[in-house]
Amino acid sequence: MKHILRFVATMAAVGMIVAWVPKAGLAAENVSYSGKYSAQHVKGTPSGSPDSVLEVVQSENDIEITRVESGKRTTSRCPFNGPEGDYTSPGGVAGKCKAQLKGKNLIVESVVLTHPQPTATVRMHTKERWQLSSDSKTLTIKSDVDFPDSPAGVSAAIAGDTSSTTKYTRTENP
Repeated sequence: MKHILRFVATMAAVGMIVAWVPKAGLAAENVSYSGKYSAQHVKGTPSGSPDSVLEVVQSENDIEITRVESGKRTTSRCPFNGPEGDYTSPGGVAGKCKAQLKGKNLIVESVVLTHPQPTATVRMHTKERWQLSSDSKTLTIKSDVDFPDSPAGVSAAIAGDTSSTTKYTRTENP
């Protein structure tokens, strides 16, 4: 009887450890982007240039991104791994967005309709890859833009340089 109780106790302890270890590993992967960030000053821009600020609120279901550029606020709510949400570009153009967490990165994709000519409408697709530094103080956003309805050569001509990287410093935690 003593051996049976010891066996049951040992198996219960092993079960608890096995159940706990994967959760501990997943907790390290769940990065929270919630907080307030200020764009780092880029060399070559005048010191009086308007600041760019991001205010981010991340929940289990979506991420809300408020951008403040040149005093103008735009807010987008992008759902995780599912339906599209409402997006507003920094220029105020409405569109759709979605987000997903991939490891330690956040991917935010948006589509807006642009009007390069009064009679033409073109879809502009932006894919942002967000990454926090290991100390969670620096946010790096790499953006790529393409025009899915245009041939590749035309898309490159419209967009010019289609990639950019912006670094932000976290100024407030949630």
